[in-house]
Amino acid sequence: MFRKTLLIIICSLFVFQFKGLLLANEKTKTEPKTEESTRAVAEVKTEKKTGGEKEVEKKGEDIVATVNGEKVFRKDLDRRLSVLKRMNQEVTRSTQMLVVNQLTKKVLLKQFVEGQNIEVSNEEIQGEVEKIKFFLKSGPNNSEKPLEEILESRGSSISELEAEVTRTLALSKYLDKEVSDDEKRSYFDANKNAFNGERVRASHVLIDTRKMKTDAELEGAKQKIGDIKKEIDNGADFAEMAKKYSDCPSAEKGGDIDFFQRKGSMVEEFAKVAFSMEVGEVSEPVKTPFGYHIIKVTDREEGKDVSYEDVSDMVDFVYMQIKTETLLEGLIEKAEIEVFL
Repeated sequence: MFRKTLLIIICSLFVFQFKGLLLANEKTKTEPKTEESTRAVAEVKTEKKTGGEKEVEKKGEDIVATVNGEKVFRKDLDRRLSVLKRMNQEVTRSTQMLVVNQLTKKVLLKQFVEGQNIEVSNEEIQGEVEKIKFFLKSGPNNSEKPLEEILESRGSSISELEAEVTRTLALSKYLDKEVSDDEKRSYFDANKNAFNGERVRASHVLIDTRKMKTDAELEGAKQKIGDIKKEIDNGADFAEMAKKYSDCPSAEKGGDIDFFQRKGSMVEEFAKVAFSMEVGEVSEPVKTPFGYHIIKVTDREEGKDVSYEDVSDMVDFVYMQIKTETLLEGLIEKAEIEVFL
């Protein structure tokens, strides 16, 4: 049952909710390390008002977005951005948009589960909150702090935690009904290397496109990565090409980004290609949210033999994420979302 992994899901939300925001810092070159962070960026429908009473009303109430008419307030955005500022991270427009995207997705999921009339008891909610409290206070720096203070340091609050638990409990109950055990077993059988500890080691050349705004710039990046691939195909040393051209900090190491597993470390587009390659093979250019990559697999560690029963909780966790993202894609497509930034 998906509810067995609820604690993992909620804790990952509060521990890692800013991981993706750090990637949005326009002055920070970052390796493509988190699948969760990039996949979290939804392409919301943005309509900027240019005049009229409605715009004045929105600004007057400090509203940064509406989701099917429900308001997202600036205070919620500012609370999260304040955490980044305390971490000495520059808050750019892209960072703000990423946070707003996260907030709108929370509202969409809340609206969805409310429409399903799924009952979540106060006992269930408080039971999960106590587990999360124990988890968060288990760290040496938090053991003496009240839960309110720990949550505030993460840009959250008790009420928001309870709302998150309620939403996730309801969603897990919904998915329990919608997803059969056979479906999860089939997913496991088709993706065993995501659960058996198999790892590959890779190097890459990255042409970062995150700051590019025009079609001409993007086309130039595509052309550049193609030219680099031709040099490699003609005998150029991969590590030297990475040192010369790559926009990733790994360039100084010849593009080496060490070992990683199939799920949870790299963005899906990158990991999917890398795990399909043989040791020594060089990929064609690969597009990810970070830009264009050329990947070279340099080593592989085979996984151990595992059964579905051995890793069923992890399968639940991964599959719930996948089903939630699929659900969100459909909700976003149908939603009326306006952003006022």
